Amino acid sequence: MKKRIIGLDLVKGIAMFLVVMLHYSFYTMYYSDGIAGTLVTVLCVPCVPLFFMVNGALLLPREKRDGHYAKVIRMIVVMLIWKVLAALFFVSVGSDGQVVTLKSFVTYLLGGNLGSYPTGYFWFMNALIGIYLLFPLVKMAFDAEGSLALRCLVLVLFTFTVGKDTLKLVLQVVGMATGHDFASIVGSLGEFYLFGQYGYTLLYFIAGGLIKQIVFDQEGHADALRLRLARWKDRRGTLIVTAIVCYGCTFLVQRFQHISQGINLTVTDGYWLLPTFVGSIAGFLLLCPVNIKDGIAKKVVTTVGNNTYGVYMLHIFALVIFSWFQRTEAFYFMGGLPGYAATLVNVACALVLFSCCCAVSALLRRVPLVGRLFAL
Repeated sequence: MKKRIIGLDLVKGIAMFLVVMLHYSFYTMYYSDGIAGTLVTVLCVPCVPLFFMVNGALLLPREKRDGHYAKVIRMIVVMLIWKVLAALFFVSVGSDGQVVTLKSFVTYLLGGNLGSYPTGYFWFMNALIGIYLLFPLVKMAFDAEGSLALRCLVLVLFTFTVGKDTLKLVLQVVGMATGHDFASIVGSLGEFYLFGQYGYTLLYFIAGGLIKQIVFDQEGHADALRLRLARWKDRRGTLIVTAIVCYGCTFLVQRFQHISQGINLTVTDGYWLLPTFVGSIAGFLLLCPVNIKDGIAKKVVTTVGNNTYGVYMLHIFALVIFSWFQRTEAFYFMGGLPGYAATLVNVACALVLFSCCCAVSALLRRVPLVGRLFAL
């Protein structure tokens, strides 16, 4: 059995709950879209960056892996099975009369959405598989001592994701203040970028690998920059303040987008922005070195970390079913709660759903054959 890194399990568990919480705000009733609800959904923005950083931390610092593409094929097969199960579920429970044609179903299997059914969450697996297909090349650049290739790759990824979209945001703010459209100036920069709309996921993947190497494998890496960065893991106060400031900046971005574009709860291009990037790194550096001694806490963290894939695949089903129950009289009281009270109740409900999905995943992964659907 592989030795588990408790800090990475903790990151995975927190990130997975934030995913459930974010989707909860979209797919259920009675969630407040005011300040209280937004404070929670903005907190969820680093969920995807943290997941890709964990994947990078687990894969990039390892020695050579045999059977890499065999694993990719297994991932694709398992994902296709989940897509079929999701399609059967949503078509069966859907009440809007959508007709699924053979063409739309094949398009869905190949990475698209199934009409307006809530199947968009599969984008994460599409992006992860894309990274796995490129993994041998990224791994070569990562392993090369003083790798110019890795530095160039990181620079390109950063420039055309975090850099470009943060600059675009700044120009939007300036444009709103002056009454001119400056943001469109950088609109065509994507023409020089080959990694597509999810290229930022590769940036977080590499960042996770570098941080894992810095935090856990300092010996033998005498590079001055790495040694300076390694010391940051001991600066917990600075990291906490950094994470809080980044969260505050992201909240202000959301408020700006709410005023200028009428956007509620979400942050457009939130995964790309500089506060998210810095805040995710700060949070990862804080959590990655955590070590919990034997006991109930360690067992809980390990169990959750071991079942995040199953939770991810199950949680939309759970949210749809929960939304049915919210139509009953037992939940009418939530509609009359003030914003902050409603938000607290919704967070509690999301935690219950998260726990239920985790328990189901933990049970089903013990079942022969079926368990393979819950182990990535």
